[in-house]
Amino acid sequence: MPKTKAKLRFSVTVCGEFFPEVYPTFRSSRWSRGEEDPLATEMRLFCSCMRWAFNRLLEGVSRDEIKKLGQELFGLNSRYADDARLKAQAVLDSQKELLDLEVEETEKKLGRARKKLGLAMKKLAKAEEKGAPPEVIEKLHLTVKGRNNRVASLEKKLAELEAHWENGTIPKVVFGGKKLWKKVCKGRATREEWQAARKNRLYS
Repeated sequence: MPKTKAKLRFSVTVCGEFFPEVYPTFRSSRWSRGEEDPLATEMRLFCSCMRWAFNRLLEGVSRDEIKKLGQELFGLNSRYADDARLKAQAVLDSQKELLDLEVEETEKKLGRARKKLGLAMKKLAKAEEKGAPPEVIEKLHLTVKGRNNRVASLEKKLAELEAHWENGTIPKVVFGGKKLWKKVCKGRATREEWQAARKNRLYS
């Protein structure tokens, strides 16, 4: 039998430009903020609509209702409002897929952590049996304590993930990036950086 040729798959990136409907460019004072240019305004409103749509999807609101209310609440046209909903749906779908992977990965980490805890406890027991120096015993106790904390932390995380899986829910999503938000909380990044990351997209 003749071999079938594999279909070639490729992606194309299309560059676009933002052309306002009127010139000079402006956005209604109802939607714009200060000296914000129209594109920045559009991105901010789109991202706000996407986050809002994400929460409405979690509540089970219909596509048509999200599209209609999105236009009213954020001053977007029909296409942008629907694209914001589609983007929100994509985020929701990816989080559901990620949940399965997180459960599996956390189970593996917990298994390794329990094994390390068992080894540390055996090592401590042998050291105590042989009458090892106090400083050695103390160090081993600290190791066991650290391993115990690690196991407890992973058990808590796994229980939370499994609860989400059983209830058909997902862990809290941080728009703008969870890592960046943690940096903000630790004072390693500014709130302005995080807010900028939350409103720098426009899909259509």
